[in-house]
Amino acid sequence: MVDLEEIRAGLRDELQPSQREHGKFICPLCGSGTGSHKSAAFSIEKDGKHGKCFSCGFYGDRFDLVSQRDGISIAEATRRLIDQYSPGSARARSSAEEDFSPYRPPAPPAAEGPSRDFPGEVARAHEALKGSEGERYLMGRGFTEETLERFKLGYEPSHFFPGRGSFPAILFPYDPGGHYVGWRALTTKHYDKPKTSEAGEEPVFNAGALYSGGPVFVVESQLCAISIEQEGGRAVAIGGSGERKLLRQIEKKAPGGLLILSMDNDEPGQETQQKIAAALEAKGIPFIQANVSGNAKDPNELLQQGGGLLRQSIASTLRTVDEAREKAVEDQRAKRQQESAEGYISGFMQELRESRSAPAIPTGFPGLDRLLDGGLYPGLYILGAITSLGKTTFTLQLCDQIAAAGHDVLFYSLEMARQELTAKSISRITYELTRRKGLSQDKAKTTRGIIASKRWAGYSRDEMELMAEAIEDYKARISGHIWHYEGVGNIGIQEIRQEVERHIAITGRLPVVAIDYLQIMAPVDMRASDKQNTDKNVLELKRLSRDKGIPIIGISSLNRDNYTAPINNAAFKESGAIEYSSDVLIGLQFSGMDYQDGEADKARDKRIRELVRAQKAKGNAGQAEELQLKILKNRNGRSGTDCLFSYRPMFNHYEEALEGFTEVEPDDNPFSQPKKKRPL
Repeated sequence: MVDLEEIRAGLRDELQPSQREHGKFICPLCGSGTGSHKSAAFSIEKDGKHGKCFSCGFYGDRFDLVSQRDGISIAEATRRLIDQYSPGSARARSSAEEDFSPYRPPAPPAAEGPSRDFPGEVARAHEALKGSEGERYLMGRGFTEETLERFKLGYEPSHFFPGRGSFPAILFPYDPGGHYVGWRALTTKHYDKPKTSEAGEEPVFNAGALYSGGPVFVVESQLCAISIEQEGGRAVAIGGSGERKLLRQIEKKAPGGLLILSMDNDEPGQETQQKIAAALEAKGIPFIQANVSGNAKDPNELLQQGGGLLRQSIASTLRTVDEAREKAVEDQRAKRQQESAEGYISGFMQELRESRSAPAIPTGFPGLDRLLDGGLYPGLYILGAITSLGKTTFTLQLCDQIAAAGHDVLFYSLEMARQELTAKSISRITYELTRRKGLSQDKAKTTRGIIASKRWAGYSRDEMELMAEAIEDYKARISGHIWHYEGVGNIGIQEIRQEVERHIAITGRLPVVAIDYLQIMAPVDMRASDKQNTDKNVLELKRLSRDKGIPIIGISSLNRDNYTAPINNAAFKESGAIEYSSDVLIGLQFSGMDYQDGEADKARDKRIRELVRAQKAKGNAGQAEELQLKILKNRNGRSGTDCLFSYRPMFNHYEEALEGFTEVEPDDNPFSQPKKKRPL
């Protein structure tokens, strides 16, 4: 009877140790431990039979793990593991109830006897091979005496296969030292291997070939690997469908040459080959797939056909590998040359000619467009301001103005609902209509006044008509070119990229993209810090803007230390990548917050606090706050410039403050005491 507790104690055999953290393992279910930080979350309990993963929440024993990993039932996982330990025993098992009966502590182990003598076992079996039925069998499979000697193959006239009985069998040493062996019956398909407690986990057969420096064939059986080795190639065998053994070996040490996948020419063999190919591709391990067996089922069958067919097939495959390698080298050289200035200059003028036919996209703020040399170009624009200063409102108005001019906009709101965004736009239009019609500002509607439909009963006829006109204006001018996406921590760079590509594929138009805001985008890596995730998202947004040739506007929060200080590059929260990766870095602040010459720190702090308090009081009273927009960085244009806006938070409205617009010195404040102005 198979000891299920012994199988449970082999949980470690299903796991791959973490390269970074001692005592931790890569989780076979969620893959924790394979990321860029190699932070493994799977550990084995003190009893040695149960494991848990803090990443995906798994807890259970070896049967549970195999069941979940392979998508099979517990009963099927049990049969598979029992058969692996002792083929045939699963069929002899009396019942599932017996196998899963309550655990009873085993009796104390007897005094440990001598360990299994594998080198001696190999030597005795190899000596017994000479002149035996086993030798005749192997030579009938096409092997020479030199091969039998080289691989120390052995024979036993009556080897016991647990649960099956005794049969004449061939012995295969897995390595030159004979530290692991496999027995294969001559007359049946029975196979026997040592218990994990005796010899450790089963290795790849002939694993040393992986590190010979040249191409290595990966095949299924030991007979096939030996066949290729005899005919001039190098080969390893994974043993049936045990592809995980190969992957574990590669994790320990990368192969020294190209892997050539040559599984059996049958359905199970080809399925296994595709699994290995997918795993190697994911790990970046070089490989090719080649049918070295020709019309035969496997390499050993081709060897038995004689005529040097297997040797010819190996040589042909290796020539193909050499030709592919030479072509790859030539391709790399050509690609490298194209990366040089010589390769780039040929397309440089063409890019410039094309750029002339793709002018900047105006923002709808003429003065800001002047500072940006015409408007928005392909690149990453990042706008930062303190809380409640109108970052979202400014960006939304800018995007509405771009949409009204006929350009598509994708607006990602990760904090506000789509309904609120639309209401903010309509609120702004009601204010613009009152000014255009010469009506009282009181007729305009706030965001809440539009969303809270219960208030409509108290509105006058003129107010309702004004709101209806604003809605119609929004529908006619803006709504057909702007798409709102709302999310709470579930929209990341992958979703944004996919939607941009989908929009371009469907419409054929390149959109402007806005993200509100960067720090609450979905994390790229749940195990990384907020700063690391923000850095990664900013870098990927920059890459997206470059790949698709589109402007991307990202809204950023600021460090709290800068709430009462002039805005600068260091104010941007959580990420150095914001400063370094952005093409244009824009800051919004209350006008007058810049440092003044000779001003003491305490006096400056007091002045700024009073300025902020006064400006917010004006906004709360329905008046315009006085804001300054600063170009802190402009990779391809002027930086250190600024422009002035009046902002009415009550009606979500921004307006450039100066007629004709001017560029002002950093210390000037035209709202209070206008000083010298420098025309743009």
